[in-house]
Amino acid sequence: MSIEKHDHRDSNREEPKNPVLDYLVEKNKTLVDEYHTPDGNYAESCGNIAVDIAKMLLSSGKRPEIVSITGKRVDNPHIIANEPLKPVQYKGRISWGAHIVCVCEGMVYDPMIGRPLSKEEYAYETFGAEVEMKTIVTEDKIEEFVNR
Repeated sequence: MSIEKHDHRDSNREEPKNPVLDYLVEKNKTLVDEYHTPDGNYAESCGNIAVDIAKMLLSSGKRPEIVSITGKRVDNPHIIANEPLKPVQYKGRISWGAHIVCVCEGMVYDPMIGRPLSKEEYAYETFGAEVEMKTIVTEDKIEEFVNR
């Protein structure tokens, strides 16, 4: 007679909570259809969201950075400008001159998408085009920046 041993811990075990992913998913719910409120104001601030995410990543021992995203530079000798950013999910209803996100270990954390994406995937999935990314708060300055 053999006695089967069952380990019920795995079947009843909850996955560990990941505050950053939970935040991305929850914010995504408010941003999925529109970034504006009915009166035309922005419902959220991408800069504030990027800082919130950076704080969470810092508290888990990571070293994020804050990155500014702009459209490709317009090739015109008479003006210095970039193409507008038009998030694919908003189908042309929204465009920006720039967007700010948190990046950590090559992954972009943007609740507009709802999950981290590599820099390479992010541009095309979010904007359907190449974008320019420039670090505006480096890893070595991030803690000082978010705690000011």
